[in-house]
Amino acid sequence: MDVFLYPILTVAYIALFIWSFRFIRESAYWGTYWLMFITLAMIYDNAILALGNWIGKGDMLEGLSLVRSLFHVLLTPTLVFVALDIVRRLRLEWTESLLVQVLYHLYTFVVTVMGIFMEILWVDMEPVVEHGLLRYAPVQPQIPCASALVLVPLLISGILVWRKLRWPVLLIGLLLVMIGGGGAVLLGQPALSAVFVFIFIWVLVLTEQMLLPEDYGPINRV
Repeated sequence: MDVFLYPILTVAYIALFIWSFRFIRESAYWGTYWLMFITLAMIYDNAILALGNWIGKGDMLEGLSLVRSLFHVLLTPTLVFVALDIVRRLRLEWTESLLVQVLYHLYTFVVTVMGIFMEILWVDMEPVVEHGLLRYAPVQPQIPCASALVLVPLLISGILVWRKLRWPVLLIGLLLVMIGGGGAVLLGQPALSAVFVFIFIWVLVLTEQMLLPEDYGPINRV
């Protein structure tokens, strides 16, 4: 199934990027553009997995896989900026304070540094065939700390969006990726986990589209 699923996900991400580009580029928030970069990285991520058997074991696939890991480590933490810009568009007064801005940026920096060490520098990669697909994976399976930690500020955003705008979609998407995606990883089903990640990115794009009219609304002093 994985042999067919990753090409489908690659095409789905391309379609999602094309569909979202026409309205996301109208946003005045940097978090929106980080989401576009993440979507592009996911196109690359799934394409490398889909082409692993065709490329074959060797330096080329190993190098492409290293770039894939770097994209993951460097871009996944920027979802913290996406989370910050989502709550900023709710026009809550505390989101514009210098302290909050510093905390979010510091959190992003810490998560990025953790990812570099735990998923790049301290990891040895080896070629493995899993569910019929050739890819380079860590010799010792690693807990994706960066991915887990970025869900915390996103969860805060999901709760606030649900509370202020009665939009539960973001929170539901987060719960799906946390429960379904996490469960798929524990069961050794990375392709199924990738499906949940796609659903989550799609939900983020839907949330961005829904929030566009709120970009220039009044600040709520709550």
